[in-house]
Amino acid sequence: MVFSSVVFIFAFLPVFLAAYYLVPKLWAKNILLLLFSMVFYFWGAGKLVILLLFIGFVSWFFSWLIARTRFKKGFLVFAILTFIGILIYNKYLGFIIDNLIYAGISGLPEVHTMISLGVSFFTFQAVSYNIDVYRKNKRYEQNPFYIILYITMFPQLISGPLVRYQQIGTQLKDRVFSLPVFAEGIKRFIIGLGKKVIIANQLGALVNLMVDNDSIVISPLVAWTAMAVFAIQIFFDFSGYTDMAIGIGKMLGFELPENFNFPYISRSVTEFWRRWHMSFASWIKDYIFTPLAFQMRYWGKAGIVIALMITFTVCGIWHGPTWNFLIWGLVQGLFLSLEELFLLKFLKKLNGFAVVYLLFIIVTCLVFFRTENVSHAFGFLSLMFSPEKPGALGLNAFFTTEHTLILLLGIFFSIPVSIPDKLRQGRMKRIIPVVQATLLILLFIMSVMRLVSETYNPFIYFKF
Repeated sequence: MVFSSVVFIFAFLPVFLAAYYLVPKLWAKNILLLLFSMVFYFWGAGKLVILLLFIGFVSWFFSWLIARTRFKKGFLVFAILTFIGILIYNKYLGFIIDNLIYAGISGLPEVHTMISLGVSFFTFQAVSYNIDVYRKNKRYEQNPFYIILYITMFPQLISGPLVRYQQIGTQLKDRVFSLPVFAEGIKRFIIGLGKKVIIANQLGALVNLMVDNDSIVISPLVAWTAMAVFAIQIFFDFSGYTDMAIGIGKMLGFELPENFNFPYISRSVTEFWRRWHMSFASWIKDYIFTPLAFQMRYWGKAGIVIALMITFTVCGIWHGPTWNFLIWGLVQGLFLSLEELFLLKFLKKLNGFAVVYLLFIIVTCLVFFRTENVSHAFGFLSLMFSPEKPGALGLNAFFTTEHTLILLLGIFFSIPVSIPDKLRQGRMKRIIPVVQATLLILLFIMSVMRLVSETYNPFIYFKF
């Protein structure tokens, strides 16, 4: 089940909200939230819901051992290894064995792992909670129910935001329910739905035509455009999910952390990672990069570079068990290292031209993110940087007027847009809320019409 589905919007969510607000006590609301989260996860992952409950309970149990025994560091290491082991078994074991067989090692079993939806997200949440208990950033939670609920909450379960217990623990026990916040949640959900259905889905279908069709030859301009369009698609796909997650959270009385801050206006890769998937970027900074950099602090700049490369190697592998993601992470780490060494000083002098540098890096690296394997990736990159071949198809073979308008709409909303202060005064001050409400209703109707008429509706980050 996905947020942008007719079943979720018109069946699951209304039934859940009705039950949620019919029960008066907070403890009953929390039990309902857990039960409906199990239904939500079971719908998409079946029996793997048991894994989710197991991780929640084991995370609490390890935190109890860390907080209540003398062997704090030992149990922390054991906890981290346990969750990494679960992640490897469910996501990476098949990839590892396939590559060992390819390298010539015989006698290994052929394994087809069943990737659990959102396994990277909720294992990282479990790891962060145990590390925070060890660091005493967050006190040990005595009631295991709250840790299980924290891990399993369906608004942020599959694709984030990557929430830490210290951000939500208090809200699980005491949160405010108000009509204005509920209305703000509906607004945020509709905006996210529009991002996903009207922009991301339509551009995604277009990217598929340009990238995945081996029977045609495309021009370099089409190849570059495909990756630029994919950059818009993935931003609206993921930020749309985040908006819907935050909106549902508000409907339930939760404040989930923001995850995007107009990343495509960044002037460096360093700034980009402060604006893109901010909850994840903050996680890898606090739990991977900072401890590594601290351990290698006497190595000076070399220590920072090594820490960056290791961190973004993990970042790449976290996204998926392929060499493409590994290369993508290494390239991100390389440019972050170059910026740390000298490039940032140069980029500051370029002013607006630094945005061009950033977009060039992002669009080029997205080739590894979008293509199926290394061969496909380097073939596509070769096409982007080669002269046009005879008979190659141009943009007219793929773009319709509708595609062009949707792409322009995506570009426009990828940058900060606000209503001028002059329009917020006098009579316009009363008209603007009416216009906004009307536009939201129209956006919702258009999104539902798209959902009913279209079949292409995947979330890119669900596979992570």
